[in-house]
Amino acid sequence: MPLRTVACDSCWDNAVNFPEHEPERPSVKTVVEQLVDPVADPRDGTPATCRDCGAPGSWHRTENGRWLILEPGPYPMSKIPPGKRWRVAGDGTAVNLRSGNPTDECRITHFDICPAKPAPIDGPFMLALWRQRRPKVDLGDTD
Repeated sequence: MPLRTVACDSCWDNAVNFPEHEPERPSVKTVVEQLVDPVADPRDGTPATCRDCGAPGSWHRTENGRWLILEPGPYPMSKIPPGKRWRVAGDGTAVNLRSGNPTDECRITHFDICPAKPAPIDGPFMLALWRQRRPKVDLGDTD
């Protein structure tokens, strides 16, 4: 049973009208800006920079709950070895395609071609990407 209280007119008026507690009216400009600003696409991931080499990428959670940095842009799936092929689902989750059909494009992890790590032995294309990212060595004057 609800508790019922009796209050005089003065107390009731003070209890009902709380002008200092009224919520502020939102700014129309702020509301419009929030509606216009695009919502980030989860497939883009969280921007990242490799702490070993400084290369850009994006963090994505895997199906197993682990995190990895994916290289920007797609790569031809036929050139990427099975097990190194990734696709980003609509919710931003990185899915390993394993030996998926090599007629499409896929993503690769930065860890597989990071120039601060040992050279990959997964095939000539992965090795070429790794070499492409290696810093150029200045041999100086050879005179």
